[in-house]
Amino acid sequence: MAIVVDKEKKRTDIACACKEILLEYGIKNLTISQIAKTAGIGKGTVYEYFKNKEDIVFEIITTFITEHEKELNNIVNLDISTKEKFFHFFYHMHKANNSHQQLNIYREFLAISMTTGTQEMIDFSTACRERFTNILHQITQEGIDKGEIREEAQGIVSALITFELGLIIEVHTAARNPKEDIETFLNSLFLLLEKKEKK
Repeated sequence: MAIVVDKEKKRTDIACACKEILLEYGIKNLTISQIAKTAGIGKGTVYEYFKNKEDIVFEIITTFITEHEKELNNIVNLDISTKEKFFHFFYHMHKANNSHQQLNIYREFLAISMTTGTQEMIDFSTACRERFTNILHQITQEGIDKGEIREEAQGIVSALITFELGLIIEVHTAARNPKEDIETFLNSLFLLLEKKEKK
């Protein structure tokens, strides 16, 4: 009887096995040989599951995003204020154990996207952004439903994601302190968003 292989699970397993070498070598220096050796498979097998190196990198980055998504969804369920949830959402990426390495991968991905980006990279970036935007929409809607912030807050969720992405770049290029910048930003933002009790 033939063994049936779950192709999606196998792709994910290969990606999970290769997370550390992506962090160590970066996108440009990562090779198919390293991926095959780390995953314990032949080079030919790699191509049974992935079209090219970029496809593998997308899958590995997706495993990081899935981990962050789970942790961010935990923030949604915390019994804290909307402002505190926003803070944890924005600061989460900067406090992870391997955040520096992951942010380096993101920076490298951005550099490649801006210089030789393909439609595939644009589509991948858009899908990643949507995943995080959905979580922030959820936090925002909960804050509206609880009467903490104004309904108009939903209209700026996309801009808030852009702030987070910009902050990641600034932390690397201008040595910004993410915690301070997030606190300053949220203090100003919530002056505008918080619902004030009518006198």
